[in-house]
Amino acid sequence: MLFKINRLILPMAVAALCSCSGNSGDKNSSRVVHNVFLVQPEAAGDSSSKSFAAVVQEARTISTGFKTAGQIENILVKEGDYVERGQLLAVLDTVDYALGVSQLRVQHKQMMDEFERRKKIYAAGSMSENDYEKSIAGMEQLSLQLALNENKLRYCRLYAPVSGYIIKRSFEPAEMVDAGTPVFELMDNSHLEVVVDLPVSEYIHRGDFMSFTGRSSLRPGMSFPLNMLSLTPRADNNQLYQLKLTLSPGSAVNLTPGMNLTVDIVTAGSGSKAVEVPIRSVFERDGRSFVWAFEPSDSTVHATEVVASGQCNGGKLLITSGLEVSDRIVRAGVHHLVDGEKVNVIEAASETNVGNLL
Repeated sequence: MLFKINRLILPMAVAALCSCSGNSGDKNSSRVVHNVFLVQPEAAGDSSSKSFAAVVQEARTISTGFKTAGQIENILVKEGDYVERGQLLAVLDTVDYALGVSQLRVQHKQMMDEFERRKKIYAAGSMSENDYEKSIAGMEQLSLQLALNENKLRYCRLYAPVSGYIIKRSFEPAEMVDAGTPVFELMDNSHLEVVVDLPVSEYIHRGDFMSFTGRSSLRPGMSFPLNMLSLTPRADNNQLYQLKLTLSPGSAVNLTPGMNLTVDIVTAGSGSKAVEVPIRSVFERDGRSFVWAFEPSDSTVHATEVVASGQCNGGKLLITSGLEVSDRIVRAGVHHLVDGEKVNVIEAASETNVGNLL
């Protein structure tokens, strides 16, 4: 009997194992195929690009000093130090100012007690209104004098007005300093500018400027878009016009004052072809710009490097190299794809067939 049961159980176990292994194989073989929308680059019109030498500059240099005169007791920073906004930089000798405040506080307390006594006398009708108003005026005057001296005591501590680097220190401890005399010069690094000197031949075509791109010899192959801040309408003694540019908001490019750059200016109306693509179709990798180019022969996508030269109107980027109008690229969702991945293309619905009902 036992032998018959074993003969029945064995085939059932083998069938169960085969079924499990078959399901496992199905799961391993199945892969998610992403659905994508494609778009073709649009011609941006005839354009040309010229390169110019540029330098990175801080937007401003700030001179800061004490708001009151005195003898410097301590200096807490040196040239080259980076300081945060609100950081203590230097301190004046506060002995005389502290004594003056203490004296006025004693007088103020006595005046307050006297004023309260006179207020009761006035309320009882035993003091003329003129004498009472004189008491009020004397109290207010002493209060203002106390507040003024308390401010001077606070002014003995000099704090950094902005975050930046100390580029100059003009005094040493024990030296006398007047109110308002610059003690430090700070370089504000929170806003950097890229400065280009343009010749007259380029300035007259300023209305045709389409985009600006920065490059550094320290990072070959990397470029980053720039936005125009200003263009001086008057030439200097060398007949050059100063163009100021800034990094695009959110840019991760690390620039420092004094760094030399090359700026490429794309101008409309002259030779090479540039294209425009949706901003969401471009992604960054290792400081370089890419798009996913679609290969129709096997329905795969491949990362294609492009040179993005700045933002255009309508949420598009200007691409000066790497793409042609005949290419097809992924329109959005670029961060979910991998190189060589097979995708399923969703064709855009016809304007006359809304909802694909026909």
